[in-house]
Amino acid sequence: MNESSERSTIDNKQASDEGDTKIHTWIGKNREIVIVFVAAIIVTGISCAYYLSTMLSYTNPGFTLDDSWIHLQYARTIYEGIPWEYSPGFPSTGSTSPLWSVILSVLFYFSSDPVGLAWGVYIISMCFYMASSFAVGLIVREYTESVSWSVLAIIGFVIIPRNTWLMLSGMETPLFVFVLLFSIIILDKVEMKYDLVLGVLVGIAYLSRPEGILIAFCLPIRFLILTLKGKVDRKRIVTLFVSAALAALVALPWILHCLSVTGLPLPDTFYAKVHVPSESEIEAWNFWWGLFVGQMPFLIIGGFLGIILVVKGKPFPWLFPVILTVMYRLTVPYASLINNNRYLVPVFDLFFVAAIIATAWILEILLVRKLRLVDTNETKLVAISVTMLLLVVPLLPHYFGQATYYGKAAKTVNDLHVNIGTWFDENTPEDSVFATHDAGAVRFISNRTMIDLAGLVSPDIIHGNMTARETLSYLRAQGCNYFVYFDALFAYWKFFLTSVAYDMVYTVTIPPEVHVGGGRPTMSVYQIYWEYTSY
Repeated sequence: MNESSERSTIDNKQASDEGDTKIHTWIGKNREIVIVFVAAIIVTGISCAYYLSTMLSYTNPGFTLDDSWIHLQYARTIYEGIPWEYSPGFPSTGSTSPLWSVILSVLFYFSSDPVGLAWGVYIISMCFYMASSFAVGLIVREYTESVSWSVLAIIGFVIIPRNTWLMLSGMETPLFVFVLLFSIIILDKVEMKYDLVLGVLVGIAYLSRPEGILIAFCLPIRFLILTLKGKVDRKRIVTLFVSAALAALVALPWILHCLSVTGLPLPDTFYAKVHVPSESEIEAWNFWWGLFVGQMPFLIIGGFLGIILVVKGKPFPWLFPVILTVMYRLTVPYASLINNNRYLVPVFDLFFVAAIIATAWILEILLVRKLRLVDTNETKLVAISVTMLLLVVPLLPHYFGQATYYGKAAKTVNDLHVNIGTWFDENTPEDSVFATHDAGAVRFISNRTMIDLAGLVSPDIIHGNMTARETLSYLRAQGCNYFVYFDALFAYWKFFLTSVAYDMVYTVTIPPEVHVGGGRPTMSVYQIYWEYTSY
């Protein structure tokens, strides 16, 4: 080896040693953050592995909700360069989370196979789930100044009933929860540079799920807190206006798309679901919330004792779930309950964070003042043990029960919707058009043109205000020759069709011991013969 090579080797070794020293120094200074991060990865990873292994004991990789395939269908249209055309020639604004579909579109660079896509969705979901757990740990550490409380919060967060179920469902839940938690972290920052970050986050939250706009509702509260702290001047006021402009800029492309398709600024999911609640919907809401409180005692703690966060000038972990709860109760009380309460899971998550923080503050004060415990470690140990027994342990039976439910739900969707989508792909012409009430897997797997009679992804249906007869005339005009429907629901359409005008060409029934979810156990493909109708 010549002198130049030796010198190069020595320089490289010195650079490597300096890099290792910087890493070790950073870890030493941020030891608690590293602990929180590792805890989030391990705890969340174990939970995901448990749920996925339970699913694989029942069925092939898939999703627990048919709606998850809707996101993948939108993702495919983005990848194919015809974004938001749910079926060819049918632009749609029915995406609940356009940002989630944009993220999932990356998967089509690697695979178009449904099983491969399912694994890709799991990986992306787990990354956001782990990031959410880490954010929970950071928030609790910041509020309690204790890494022990952070680890407890991460454990409890992961075993909240329905949490892992929804995080691995293929829906946008992990993205939305992460954005909310990250927003809480940023809202608590007082430096001016975070104002612009918040503006971007408001736009991202809206694109993650429309109700993410709640972050914008919290900005005036943050402004008031900053004013009381003497952190607001003319420059900052200008920055806040720039922040609002950034929020609008991020959300604007989706709003413009909605306006171009329907003439309305909001996605069709809003117009399909939001309405003045009926008395029966309110009764269902009250009944289920009674069950939720019994299953998850932390809801009472987070809802009522969480007010202490407002008193302490840290209101956002409490305000977020309160605003969401009121929003859902006033607009979609029943829709928020279906599909394993998928809209409410972020509410549960946030109330848990508020409950842990409030409990930590109150217990440590009581233990010091009432029991005269002066040893800090002893106080924390007792407080954390009590919290574990009261708020975390009661969740375990429901957590394990949800794992079984996860496997059965995925099997139900695979055996019913994916099965029929596969049959439809193999047994109908490529230019076939079908009408359905469940717009996910059958459309994605069959790759046939679809008209959604629920209206979520078909603007003509949701905004057409058509009668049943007008709808049938519309279907005929669109070349629709098939209905893919739950038998119990197709009975409604039989009233408008003579017995010779349709024929059941394929049917699937899920055994009662396996079937779970809000759908019906029997779904069939009906071929329609329009020549025997008056439409």
